[in-house]
Amino acid sequence: MKRVFSSDLSIDEAILLADTDYEPCGLATGSSIFHIGMIPSWGLGQNMEIKELSSAMYEARRLAMGRLVSTANKVGGQGVVGVTLDINMFEGHNHLAVFNAMGTAVRKIGGGESSGHKHQPSCFTSDLSGQDFYLLLRAGYLPLGMVMGTCVYYVARQQMATWMRSQTQNIEIATYTSALYDARELAMGRMQQEALRLGADGIVGVKVTEQSHVWGSHVIEFFVLGTAVRLTGKEHRKLEPRSVLPLDDFPAVVF
Repeated sequence: MKRVFSSDLSIDEAILLADTDYEPCGLATGSSIFHIGMIPSWGLGQNMEIKELSSAMYEARRLAMGRLVSTANKVGGQGVVGVTLDINMFEGHNHLAVFNAMGTAVRKIGGGESSGHKHQPSCFTSDLSGQDFYLLLRAGYLPLGMVMGTCVYYVARQQMATWMRSQTQNIEIATYTSALYDARELAMGRMQQEALRLGADGIVGVKVTEQSHVWGSHVIEFFVLGTAVRLTGKEHRKLEPRSVLPLDDFPAVVF
């Protein structure tokens, strides 16, 4: 029986996908519902990572991504493109969060293997748009998988006297600066380690988000996400851009 694919790709993305010798197989989704615990701020007198929350936030996303890949495998996908990874709180249940991953499963036209590289997982994931995926392949790179790093960090409160003095001065709040810097470095380092385990040459499309979720302003999660890539040939292939005039009067450059 003939199957009809479903996809969250735009028309432009779907057309470009065919030019990369890939075809869509269907939508792939994965979810994980987690209880986000509360950490009492008393007893935390200095800047520090709350490792229990860092582990929980990472595990929730890992489970959602794993289920996304499982769904893609079931429809014959060799990869998932345009992946979104979101967090939504349940209405009336502030500490229950659903982690959702969604993208379009794709496979090589004709069913061939996407790559024989030993580091490539059986089903790659990528949060790149269809256009970026097209350009990446044309330049000689292959997405290996989405990589991420997270750090939930407690920013220590200032002493009252210090806070009072700062209200009348233009002055750096060194405690906050140090906390934000340390937390970002921890998250970035964890993302880098994931990319190294995949044998990547680099990470593209990196996004950094900072959210307090349900913990209040002094507990912040720093989350970084990107797509690990590897050069498939000996060197990067140069692309020659050309200008086009679209019918909607907005300027555009295509390759």
